[in-house]
Amino acid sequence: MAVLTVSRDLGSGGVEVGRAVVRNLEYDCLEYETILARVKKAGHKWEKISKGLDEHMPRIWEKFDWSYRGFVAIVQCTILNEAAKDRMVIMGRGANYLLQDIPHCLRVRLVAPLEKRIARVAQRDGIDEESARYIIERTDREREGFLHSTYGRDGTDPVDYDIVFDSDTISREDTVATIVSMLEQRDQLKTEAAVHDLKMKALASSIKSHLITTLPFFLPTLEVQSGEDGIVLRATVHLPRDREMVIKEALAAAGDTPLNFELRYRQ
Repeated sequence: MAVLTVSRDLGSGGVEVGRAVVRNLEYDCLEYETILARVKKAGHKWEKISKGLDEHMPRIWEKFDWSYRGFVAIVQCTILNEAAKDRMVIMGRGANYLLQDIPHCLRVRLVAPLEKRIARVAQRDGIDEESARYIIERTDREREGFLHSTYGRDGTDPVDYDIVFDSDTISREDTVATIVSMLEQRDQLKTEAAVHDLKMKALASSIKSHLITTLPFFLPTLEVQSGEDGIVLRATVHLPRDREMVIKEALAAAGDTPLNFELRYRQ
């Protein structure tokens, strides 16, 4: 079946819709807890670094910091590899941008008027509306900041999605029914080529994540991209021994998949 990504405003009911789709189609669901577990698996260093980075607007220097780039690489690696397993609902984290070129991926967004969201969060969490407003506005700001820093988009533009639902005007039942129907249509686009492309993107992200979290030195530039002839790794290195280590670790992570290296020494 097709893959579903769900972007949502806090208090719009997006989580409930995603979970309802999971129950209806017997999908699996990727939420923050799973991503956090992957970060922890990468080691105590990365678990510690990740605290405070998720859904956070980094300063200019942070966007180029190896720690922040490592956190983003782990998040993207997790999303792509889970999507490649098929029958998956992925909640947030910019998955719609990572999977925008995958034809059998349906990208939806759930929104609602601010006042409705405030009322829902206040009722759900048992707090007053002033506190709910503060939480929502802070969450919106941090989510937009994280997405803008990572993808250059703030997550609110309808053009970034296949369909946007306003939970104030469309019932949850109708929203879920529409999504299930659209997923069945998207499943028709699931060709061998599309599946292969997704798996190659997932492998490329795995290689990048492995290098960032394993190498004992900083790479000023690092790109790992999938293509028709395999995977291309581009990076700038300082020393010949650094070059050798990059090649060794990348080959170990790539397995039998062909790797093309474009490595330059820093001037």
